Amino acid sequence: MADLQKIGKYDIQSVLGKGAMGVVYKAFDPAIERAVAIKTVRKDLVDPDLVEQSMARFKNEAKAAGRLLHPNIVSVYEYGEDEANAFIVMEYVEGTGLRDYLNRKAAFDLGQITAIMTQLLLALDFAHERGVVHRDIKPSNLILTTSGALKVADFGIARIDTSNLTTLGMVMGTPSYMSPEQCQGQAVDRRSDLFSAGVVFYELLTGEKPFAGAMETIGYKICHEDPRPPSSVSRLQLSPTVDAVVATALEKKPDGRFQNARAFSRALRTACDTQIADDAAGATELNVAAIKLDATVVLPVFDDTVLRTVERRLAHYVGPMARVMIRKAMSRTSDLGELYTLLSDNIQDPEQRRKFFEEAEASGVTTGSSPRVHMTGEQTSAKPKPLERSFVDETTQRLAVYLGPIAKVVTSRAAQKAASREEFVELVAGHLGAQDRGAFLRAIGFGGR
Repeated sequence: MADLQKIGKYDIQSVLGKGAMGVVYKAFDPAIERAVAIKTVRKDLVDPDLVEQSMARFKNEAKAAGRLLHPNIVSVYEYGEDEANAFIVMEYVEGTGLRDYLNRKAAFDLGQITAIMTQLLLALDFAHERGVVHRDIKPSNLILTTSGALKVADFGIARIDTSNLTTLGMVMGTPSYMSPEQCQGQAVDRRSDLFSAGVVFYELLTGEKPFAGAMETIGYKICHEDPRPPSSVSRLQLSPTVDAVVATALEKKPDGRFQNARAFSRALRTACDTQIADDAAGATELNVAAIKLDATVVLPVFDDTVLRTVERRLAHYVGPMARVMIRKAMSRTSDLGELYTLLSDNIQDPEQRRKFFEEAEASGVTTGSSPRVHMTGEQTSAKPKPLERSFVDETTQRLAVYLGPIAKVVTSRAAQKAASREEFVELVAGHLGAQDRGAFLRAIGFGGR
């Protein structure tokens, strides 16, 4: 799939992200000359016992999202299937995921938060009225466009009410944003999405998730504990009515929550608009340029195409660990020449290091330094730590926050292939999109390596 050039009539341009069972590509539709996003599922990566069910669920996603034509929902254009893949062709959205903003410690004001939540609830109301429950509302599925509109993406585990694809007892979703009924494997309805939206609201207000910890701890807290009121955590001056809106959205029992997105939206705006300047009250879109980011938080600035070239060159000398090495080096520099210099530390053979630098310079990169001299004998780098069962189990728990139940399948397969912790982590992290990968690596202690 890495060298895929075409899917159906669409020309592949780049990789946008990776998920548990496939890849999301940016592509071009030559017939009507527009950019599209294509989400694929590789059939060979699906558990053989679940192929039929998984493909049916994927097609169900296309059916569900395809009938949701709304300005705050990513549009679906086409569903297709071949021997190797099933795929969905979607609207390509120019924008930034809300997860990226939160990772950058964005300081949203109350007007911006209200605009984001209003658009999210408009999208959910539209979907719910058409019998579609998203089931995985979270910041990485919410995109802020350059014009200030919010788009809800990835109805990946949406369920049409008449469908029986998802059986009772199957837990689906992302644990930190799940409703209590999802955590318990019970049947869900629109009110589950509203609970997840309440979690997003809390995180926007405070910069923290209301339920955090290991996977088992998160589930217990969601089902049995109430988070601290946002007003006691947030840097914003919040009224008791805002706390009350959050508390209602996060009620453990569905009957105690808002019963539809319109009721949630009305309560939110009533509580927030009185604290917002007159010129911002009632706005549904926001000025993304006005969002304040923490300048001390540095995210990767390298183009994906450049990084794939660097990875391919480095992998020629160090093998599949190249990706992990690049992530480590990226946390230390935003200069491409320095990145090559840092990466050269992983190449032990002097002649191979020299060739690595020559390849960089041949493509116009100025490294600014000579290849570094490496120590030999007892002073060489320590051997990778052996893979341990406890580490695999811990990684599975962390991964489940992003992939849900499929995490166990992913880590099991990676453990069979990997000869070290580093290789295991590289294989597992490859199933995550760019927005989640960094947070996952930091959570398991690999983010700063």
